[in-house]
Amino acid sequence: MSEIRVDTISEKTTANGVSIDSVTLKDGGATLSDNLLFNASGKGVYLGVTSATASNLLNDYEEGTWTPTVDVGTITATDCIYTKVGRKVFIQGRVDTFSDSTSSNAIYFRGLPFTASSSQTAVGSVMYRYLDLNTNYYSIVPFVTTGGSEITFYELGDNVNWTQISHSDITSANTRFYFSISYMTTA
Repeated sequence: MSEIRVDTISEKTTANGVSIDSVTLKDGGATLSDNLLFNASGKGVYLGVTSATASNLLNDYEEGTWTPTVDVGTITATDCIYTKVGRKVFIQGRVDTFSDSTSSNAIYFRGLPFTASSSQTAVGSVMYRYLDLNTNYYSIVPFVTTGGSEITFYELGDNVNWTQISHSDITSANTRFYFSISYMTTA
């Protein structure tokens, strides 16, 4: 492969800029007509700055699926996906068909795709059906604790402390959770 190195490329006479193999340089900007691909892992793009500031380096993006598990019995998990942008992880999914609806064990969805940061917690949203909430409680929320790799579900109410929901709160084989949460990871 041949290579030409120059200090400056200047537009000669037209307003169209200078095009070089899918890159157009014009008026201090560049237009790409193809994807960027770095020749080494861990490289990225510094966003919003004019110098290499580590906190502005975007060098990680990933999408995938994950399979949550529970401590007691089995579940059916579908549509459990994640997107990781830098240190921010967005997850969502659907869990149903709990085989255990009698134990007093708390319900945890274990196996998050990335371990949570040791300095931040996260709260998400959930839509559910066929749960028997305790008196004075009206909703549940998914929660990821610092350094955790699981989602815990808590009942919320007025003028009461939150409490974890358990398998014995399940009232039907048709219990279902649709949930989403975003949390920070360490890497």
